[in-house]
Amino acid sequence: MATSLQFVNETTVESVPEHVSARNMARFYFAVFWTIIFTGCIRKWMFPGVTALYLTQDIPIGLAYLYALWTGIYTRGVLFMGIALVGVCIMLQACLQLMVSGLDVFVAVIGIHNYLFYLPILLIFPLALTETYRRRFIWWNLMLSLPMCLLVVAQTLSPKQAFVNRTSEGDAFGVPGAEVARVSGTFNFVSFYGIWAGMAVALTLGEWLQPKAKRVIHSNWLLLLCTVAVNVCHLVSASRFTIMLAAIALVGAMVAATMLRSLGAMLAIAGIVIVLPMAAAVAYAISPQALGIVFERFTGDRYVDDGQNRLITGVIGFATDPAFSLVGAGVGIGVDAAHAGNSDAYGFTYTLSENDLTRNVKELGTPIGMFYVLSRLFFITCMVLVSVRLVRERKTPHALPLSFVLMAQSYQGDWTRSAAMSASQVMVGYAFILGALFNPDAETTEATTNDFLMRPE
Repeated sequence: MATSLQFVNETTVESVPEHVSARNMARFYFAVFWTIIFTGCIRKWMFPGVTALYLTQDIPIGLAYLYALWTGIYTRGVLFMGIALVGVCIMLQACLQLMVSGLDVFVAVIGIHNYLFYLPILLIFPLALTETYRRRFIWWNLMLSLPMCLLVVAQTLSPKQAFVNRTSEGDAFGVPGAEVARVSGTFNFVSFYGIWAGMAVALTLGEWLQPKAKRVIHSNWLLLLCTVAVNVCHLVSASRFTIMLAAIALVGAMVAATMLRSLGAMLAIAGIVIVLPMAAAVAYAISPQALGIVFERFTGDRYVDDGQNRLITGVIGFATDPAFSLVGAGVGIGVDAAHAGNSDAYGFTYTLSENDLTRNVKELGTPIGMFYVLSRLFFITCMVLVSVRLVRERKTPHALPLSFVLMAQSYQGDWTRSAAMSASQVMVGYAFILGALFNPDAETTEATTNDFLMRPE
C-alpha cells in the first residue's frame, strides 16, 4: 500500500494505520459489489415495486465517502479535478434550470444524484484494491457465475409468468415475438444483468491469459467449469445486449493475448473460441427457442437494419439529433426529455431509452451536455489506454477485456437514467482497473504509477 498511499494527504492518513485504512476501504468496495448483486433480487422478489430499494448500494458507497474524508484516502490530480469540474458545471446548470425553466426541485435532486453520486468511487476504491483484493474480486465473480448459471437456466426454462422471472412490477419481461423470458439472474432488469455477465466473461478470459501459477483459480477443470457457466449465462439470456458485451470481452482478450506475445495466452483464447460452439450447443439444448429468437434478432433483415440504425444513432446521435438548447429540458427528466418539442412522444422516448448520451445532451442543454458527453468519452478512452499499458507492463491481463466491456456499456449504455445500478456497476469495474494501475502486482512494483491521474508526491 505504500505505493498508493504516499499520494494522499499525509496529514489525514496518519491518524489511521495504513493497512487498517486499506482493509476497511476494501471492505466497503466488496459491500458495494454484493449489494449490487442482491439489490435486484430483493426488489423484484421480496419487495416488488419498492423503488427506494434501488438506492440500497448508496449506503455502503456513502459510508465509504465519509471514511475517505476522515482518513484522507482519496486521489488528487487530473482525475479529481476532472470530476470536480464536471460536478460544478452540472450543479450550476441545474440551478439555472430551476430558475429559468421551472424544473422541479425533486427531479433535479434525482438527476444530480444520478450524474454525480457515483463518480467519486473512482477516487477512493482504487487506492485500496491491492493485488490481494483484486484477486478476491476475480475469485468471487467466477464463483458467482456457477449459481448464477443455475438461476438463469431455471429462468429460461420457466414460463414468463413464473415467480422466478418476475420483475419489480410483478410481470415477466419477454422477448418480442416469442414466449421467452429475457432472463436477468438476481438483477431486476436485463441491462444490469448484462453488465455483470460481460464483466464476468472479461475476468474469466483474463484468468486464461495468465500463466497458471499466477491465476486466482489454479485448477484448469474448475476454471473451465466457470468459463462454460459464465458463457451459458449470456447465451441463454435471450438478450442481444448481454451477448454482445460478452463478445466484446472476447475481442479485448484477443488483443491482450496478441500484446502479451505469449503462445500459451493465444492458445488459451483460441481454445475458448473453439469451446464457444459447445457452450452454444448446451444453451440450445437448454432452450432452443431462446437461442433461436436471439439468432433471428442478430440475422433477420428487419432486425439487422434496426440494429445498424440504432448503432449509428448511438455512436453519433448525441451530436446530430438534439436541437440546440442553451438551458436544456432539465437535469433528471430522463426519457421525458425526448418529449420537448416533439409530437412523437412514444417514438422519441423509446429512442432515448436506448441512448444515454443523447438523453444527456437533451437534459443538460447543448453546451454543458456536450461538455459532459465529451468528458465521459475522454475518460472511457483513457481507461482503454490505461488497460493497454497494464497489459504491456504485464500487471494484469484482466484489465483489457474488462475495459472493452465497460467502454461498450459506457459509450452508449444507460449510465444516468438508472444510475443506481448501472453506473455503480461500471464504476466498480473501473475501480478494479485503476487499482491495478495504482497498486501493481508484487512482481511489477517497479512499474511507474506516480504520474498518471494522481497528485505527485
